[in-house]
Order: sequence, then C-alpha cells, then structure tokens
Amino acid sequence: MSLENNSYLSLKDLQTVCLKQYIPFASYRLPLQQDITTLVQHQSFPAEIDSLEDIEKRTGFIIAPFFGTEQHHSFLLKPDAIFQADNIAPAFIKDLSENSVFLSTEKPSDKEIITTAPEDFIQQVNDAKQVMEEGKFHKVVLSKVRNETLNNDFDTSEFFLHLCLTYPHAFVYIIQLPEVGCWIGASPEPLLVIEYGKVKTVSLAGTQIATDAEIDSYRWGEKEIKEQGIVTGFVEETLKKIGINNYTLQGPESYKAGNLIHLKTSFEFDSNNLKNRLGVFLKAIHPTPSVGGLPKEAARNFILKNEKHDRAYYTGFLGPLNIEGKSNLFVNLRCLQLCHRKFVLYSGAGITVSSVAEKEWEETDNKMLTMMNVLRNL
Repeated sequence: MSLENNSYLSLKDLQTVCLKQYIPFASYRLPLQQDITTLVQHQSFPAEIDSLEDIEKRTGFIIAPFFGTEQHHSFLLKPDAIFQADNIAPAFIKDLSENSVFLSTEKPSDKEIITTAPEDFIQQVNDAKQVMEEGKFHKVVLSKVRNETLNNDFDTSEFFLHLCLTYPHAFVYIIQLPEVGCWIGASPEPLLVIEYGKVKTVSLAGTQIATDAEIDSYRWGEKEIKEQGIVTGFVEETLKKIGINNYTLQGPESYKAGNLIHLKTSFEFDSNNLKNRLGVFLKAIHPTPSVGGLPKEAARNFILKNEKHDRAYYTGFLGPLNIEGKSNLFVNLRCLQLCHRKFVLYSGAGITVSSVAEKEWEETDNKMLTMMNVLRNL
C-alpha cells in the first residue's frame, strides 16, 4: 500500500469531505487484507438500535457502546454508497460536498473528559482487589483516559492510512456518526466473525511487551494464565447456554498485536448453529470478561461506580454487519476519540486478586502506545 497511490488520494478526498461536513461514514480494513472499504450514508440519518436482538436481518456498519445508557445507544450506518479505495468517483465526491443532507449539520460540542490521575487508577485497582478478596467477583477490567492536544496540521485521513500500514493484523477503522462522534482504532480482538459458513470468536487476555523473540518463546505468569482462563471459560459457558456445543477450540497461544503480546484462544463453529440467533449471541457475550469482568453484572456495577470517566464506545463493539453475507465485528480497543482540538485515548487492564496496581498502570500506558507511536511518526 502506498499513500501516494491515486486510489488512496481519492479515499482521502472522500473522507475529508465527510469529516468536514459531519456526514456519517465508516472506512475499515480487515486484518491481513489490503482493501479499504468505505460506507457513506448521506441521504438520511443512521438508525438507532433499540435491542441487539433486532439486528438479525440488518445490513450496514454497527457500533455499540460498552454499556447502553440514555447517552449512548447502538447505531447502524445504512450505506447509500459503498466504495473500495480504487473505485471512488470524483463526481461522487463533488456531488456529496454540494448536495448532502448534512450540509448544515453542526459539529456536536465536545464533552469534557478529565485525564485519569495515576493515584486514582491505583486506588481503583486496590479497591477492586479488596472486593475480589471478599468474593464478589473474580475479575474486573479497569480503564483510564488521557487527553492530548491535536497539532494544527493533524490529518485524520493520513493517520487512518498510517494505522493500516502499521498494524496489518488489526481491524483498522474510522467512523463518524452524529450522536457518536468520530472514533479511530486498530483493534486486535474479534468479537464475532461470520464468513464462508463458519462463525469465529476469541478469548483474549494477558499482556506483555513484544520483543524480537519468536512468538512461541514468550512465557506467562500465573496472573495472566488465570485471567485468560476466566475469559475462555465465559465464552464456552455462553456458547453452551445458547445451545452451541459442536465447536472447535484452539489455544491458548501467544498472539502479537502491535507492540504487545496477548494470550488468545480461538473458537469456531458452523454458522447454521447461529441462524436467527445472531442478536441473542451478541447480547449474551457482550461485554466479555476481557473488557468488563466476571460475573458480568457485579463487575459492570463496580466499573460504573468507580471509574470517573465515561467509556462511551470504548470497549463496545463495531464493524460491518451482514455485508455480502459476512459479518466482522470487533471489540473497540486500541482506539481514540477525535474531538475538536484534541483527542482522547482510552486503555484498560484486567484486574485479578494477584494484580499489582503500578504494573497495571504501566500496562495501560503500553496499550496507549498503539495509537501514540503512529501519531508521533506522522
């Protein structure tokens, strides 16, 4: 992929028009693929989804929050036009800039988000460990946020394209919707992939810094192995609860994602087992313990009570749904929220009774480097 290629220059032109006029769109590149797909909805507003169980026959690009509230709903971008990077007509871009129903749409005002202080995060980790020692839950994922000022010459499209180049194994995306704002990310974690008659999902947990070592040479401590086992057990239990028993399991194994190594276990089963139950499955599995905790309700309540920031769509999920018979939904990790003159970075770490608070803070810093390393090299 060359950023000077005419097809990518056309993509940048299309994204620039959408960004400036706040036209709903999503561009994405699937893991280990070259093609960038862009969906544009310029004739109407994206649809709000009342329940995940309503998405069975819908087509488009879905985005769902970590936890649905009055402020944050799930939405489906229903494209009026779908492009690959090499087939974007200049005439469409010109028409879009002149005739979109979003010409007069004003940018939503930025919500104040305060950078997480180290002492607050460390206190939350220690509080969580105490609650776990009391037996109220087994794992909880705590997150933090960081505000950064945007450079005056920041080019959003250029940043997206550099993410595609830098992280070939990730799901790289940019999405902008009126009530969601603009989010950009490079997620390593598929929530649900449906293609070629198969359904795939994973459990992902445990983190260490990547080196030049062979992937099979990484060693894991008791804390990471236990954390990964918690997530894997949850996925297995969820599959069995909805009557899916004939699945194959591979792992746990080390998995490289950008500057980090994780432990991953992969699941696969026949798509016929999920017929008419896609929404049921998503509602049952989201949020997984890799982003929330276990038991789900107790961990979620602790997060909502103790985290001082609003996660919004961080640790939610997003991706193309039922497009050409395929769905590729990913957990919204390694991401940032683009605001007017700043961006907000999000990251989190899985906390168990054996966690060391200062090390968890360091882990969340390392996860933010996925975005920061690319920003620094623009």
